[in-house]
Amino acid sequence: MRNGKVALVTGSSTGIGAAVVKALAKEGYDVAVHYNRSPERAQEVLEEVRSYGVNAVLLQGDTSDPEVPARLVRETVEKLGRLDVDVNNAGITRMSRTREIQVEVMDQLYALNFRGMILGAQEAAKYMVENEVKGSIIFNTSIRAFNPHSSDAIYGGLKAGLNRVIESFAIDLGRYGIRVNGFSPGIINVRSPKPEDEALNPFYGNSARFVPLRRNGYAEDLGGTVVFLASDAASYITGQVIRVDGGLSVVGGSENIGDLFDIYDVRELAKEYDPQQYRQKHREFEEYLREKYGNYQH
Repeated sequence: MRNGKVALVTGSSTGIGAAVVKALAKEGYDVAVHYNRSPERAQEVLEEVRSYGVNAVLLQGDTSDPEVPARLVRETVEKLGRLDVDVNNAGITRMSRTREIQVEVMDQLYALNFRGMILGAQEAAKYMVENEVKGSIIFNTSIRAFNPHSSDAIYGGLKAGLNRVIESFAIDLGRYGIRVNGFSPGIINVRSPKPEDEALNPFYGNSARFVPLRRNGYAEDLGGTVVFLASDAASYITGQVIRVDGGLSVVGGSENIGDLFDIYDVRELAKEYDPQQYRQKHREFEEYLREKYGNYQH
C-alpha cells in the first residue's frame, strides 16, 4: 500500500542501493531508481519495486558530474510529484597504499563519494525547505569513517568528512523539521551472499571471523536501517550515523588478515599461534615465575 511519500536512492541498480530502494518500496514509498552504467540491472530493480504496488521511475546519470545530483532531485519531483526521502548512496570503493596514491583516484573519490553526495543533499534540502516538506536526508558513509584501516587514507578520510557534514547539515536544517542522518556499513557481502557462494569466496568466506556477531552483513541489513531512519519512529533522530557492522567498529577490528599484517607484525605469529598451546605455555611460564620469585602480584 502506497504511503503518499517519495524517495530517491542514488546508485540503486545494484548492491546496497538496490536493497534500500526495494525496502522503501515495500514500505509504500514511490521511488526513483538511479543508475549510471547498469541499465539492465536498474530495469530489473524497477520492475521489482513496481510489483509492490508503488509508482517508480528510472533515472540515469554520473553523480561525479557536478550538474547531475541536483538534476536527479529535480527529475524525481517532476516525475513523482514530490520528495520526502533523499538517500545519497552512489559511490565507489578504491584503496591505495600511501606510496601508491594517484591524483586521478583521489579526484574520483572526492567527486563521487563526497561532492556528489553533498550536492544531491543540497538540492533535496532546497526543495524541502521551499515546499515545507519535513523530510529525511540520508547518507551512506562507512565504518572506515570511525576506525582507520590500511590503505584507506583517502577513501576513509572522505567518509569521515562526510560524517562531519551530516552533523552540520543537521544543525542547519533542523529548524525546518528536516532530519539528516547516515548509515555506516561494515563488511557487507553484496558479491556472493548465497551461503554456498560465500563459503568459496576468498574474502567473504573468512571475513566473519573478524566480526563480533560472527557473520557478514548483507545489503538487506542496510535496507532495514534506512527504512527506520526515514520513518516516524526516528522522528527525533538527526545528526547521527548508525554503524551497521555487526560490532566490528566497537572493537576497532580489522576487516581481514591483510589489514592485520599491515598494522601489526604478526605474519609469522599467525602461522604458529594455537590458542591451546598458548594457554599451556602461559601456565608453564606462570609456574616458572612462582618457582623463581615466589608469590607475586601485578
